Amino acid sequence: MMLAKAGTAKAQAAVDFMVSYGIVLLVLGIAVILLYSLAINNSYSETPYCTPSPGFACGAYSINSISGVLLIQLAQASGAEVTVGGVACAANVNASGNKPAEGNIYVTQATSYYPSGGFVTNTMYSGRSVTYQMYCYNNGGVAKGNLGNGFTGYVWMNYTIPGYGQQTQLVATINAKYT
Repeated sequence: MMLAKAGTAKAQAAVDFMVSYGIVLLVLGIAVILLYSLAINNSYSETPYCTPSPGFACGAYSINSISGVLLIQLAQASGAEVTVGGVACAANVNASGNKPAEGNIYVTQATSYYPSGGFVTNTMYSGRSVTYQMYCYNNGGVAKGNLGNGFTGYVWMNYTIPGYGQQTQLVATINAKYT
């Protein structure tokens, strides 16, 4: 009779063990499924970044979901005063790889590429930052997006350094969340 009770106790312990671990595994499974579904529904899961070209630096930046306006803080470290004649933002590079493929393709001061009355030529001093506003473009026109989605693109600058003349250069690669 003692054997039956000992066997029953061992069986009960095994059932308790399996139920306890079963509940833990069930809870973990539900947690993993929830996290996975949230990651799928979050259309912007990549970490935002601004990667400057050599000689330049990125500061704060954001892109507006309704207007497609990029607000970006840029600095240069040439050791000279740089006269900036235009900036541009686009999702793609042209076939030559030296300018935007859409939008302000010549990186000009044309007022249609800038909010609030256009672009004003300015001086960017070495080591100091300047904040620029411009429309970003993609194949469909101004790059507007859903709140929380991401925009990946490039920022160009048309500038003159005394003694080196005017040039247009890719100054940053960005990945920003629409705000």
